Amino acid sequence: MANSFNYIFVDESGNPGKSSKINEAGSKVPTGASLYYILSAVCLNSEQLFLMEDRIIEIKNTFGYKKEIKSTEVSLPLYEALLGILNKLDVKTYYRVIDKTKYKGTFAVSGQKHLHNIFDEYNLTKLVKFAANMCGFLGAEVVIDRADRRLLNGNFDNCDNYLRGEVNTKTLQRVKHITHVNSEYVNIMQMSDLISGAIKEHFTGRNKDLKKVISKKLLVKIY
Repeated sequence: MANSFNYIFVDESGNPGKSSKINEAGSKVPTGASLYYILSAVCLNSEQLFLMEDRIIEIKNTFGYKKEIKSTEVSLPLYEALLGILNKLDVKTYYRVIDKTKYKGTFAVSGQKHLHNIFDEYNLTKLVKFAANMCGFLGAEVVIDRADRRLLNGNFDNCDNYLRGEVNTKTLQRVKHITHVNSEYVNIMQMSDLISGAIKEHFTGRNKDLKKVISKKLLVKIY
């Protein structure tokens, strides 16, 4: 029997910048950054991974959809059909929502290396640590949607080393591999994007029904 591996696919909706600033008159003005930042971690084993891949392709073919799946582009019926895969395969997803009007931590600031990605790395790692612990994963591979903002000095080492240091212990290696990928060629990463998008739509109030497609027992919010 072939070995089974564990995977955590992580994607986000929104950006790590501060949503507002104080102008010269002392008034709060929007910066154009998102009000919410959502991270989702889809946790599954090898069997679930293969079954999900097949089901995604099957549904895309049924709808005649030949592009990368993006939460901002797919039709509502296709969106709901794809989210329904999670229920059928009993795939658990953990997510974290940051309301930037209440967040007390440090935000990412373009061009300031000393603040490089603190917001993103901290929240991503907190989510992965919780997900890996709750799933009881050992030796898992964390697959993260590739983002240039996670690069420091031309590589992802800073992000990866911080994640490993926070998640693993001297006796437990919960995360063995960390891979940064282009979601265009990874279907399950696209699923993570859909989940993050559905959660964002819920919290912004634009569409509260999408999140409801996913069984409550499979969608766990962390704080």
